[in-house]
Amino acid sequence: MNDFTKSIFLLAGLTLIVSCTSTKKIQKSMNSKSYSMAYIMDSKISDTKSNIAVGVDTIVFNSNTIGDTTSIKKEKGWFLPLVFVYIWNSQNQCIQGKSMIEEDIPTFLKSSLISEINRSGNLNVDTLNNSEYKIELSIDEIKTEGSYISSGFFYFALYVYGYSYSDKAGPAISNLRVSYKLKKNDQVVHSNSFNSERFTEQINKRYTNTNILQQDYAISMVEAASFNFKNVIELIVKDLNTFFNKQS
Repeated sequence: MNDFTKSIFLLAGLTLIVSCTSTKKIQKSMNSKSYSMAYIMDSKISDTKSNIAVGVDTIVFNSNTIGDTTSIKKEKGWFLPLVFVYIWNSQNQCIQGKSMIEEDIPTFLKSSLISEINRSGNLNVDTLNNSEYKIELSIDEIKTEGSYISSGFFYFALYVYGYSYSDKAGPAISNLRVSYKLKKNDQVVHSNSFNSERFTEQINKRYTNTNILQQDYAISMVEAASFNFKNVIELIVKDLNTFFNKQS
């Protein structure tokens, strides 16, 4: 085997090593930073406030609902060596973990709900926890996951060679389900459950550094989860407004 042929095979090997993004590399990158859900206060401010006050009490959250770290599962992949062409395609599933989110999830839900009640609720928050009304919350489902695809090809013929590769992230789908109970003197007087779903857009523009692509993907997944929390919290406050309006 002459030096040129050896160089071509070496270049092919290096191209495959560099180009085909491994699950370990993706997972390490997506766990390297955490991002804030940053609840945005833009709902309509309530014009009137009643004398009713509620305390935000228990937050039920099963830690097994979401993993501690973001995980990457390889779904399928193939590598096709031909005479003059090497083609590869690796498809993975990214599953969001708590490490991706900056806030403690139950604390974020509680503080955001209190802020939203103070803003758009027709009631008040009992900060001293002396009210006869108390809210118990349960995070029944929190899940964000989506695809990550790495593909490309390498070709050579005589003294000509070339390669192309690309990684595509998403779309991801984020789901949240929160239920709550409103208690009056420890008796349940009202309860409800709300769901929210959000899709991210696929990120398919070319990145010279795939770490940036993976971090942008992580940011989009956290933003989707944040949207769901905001949506569910606003629905809970509207539901509380409706309930207490019927009682007056």
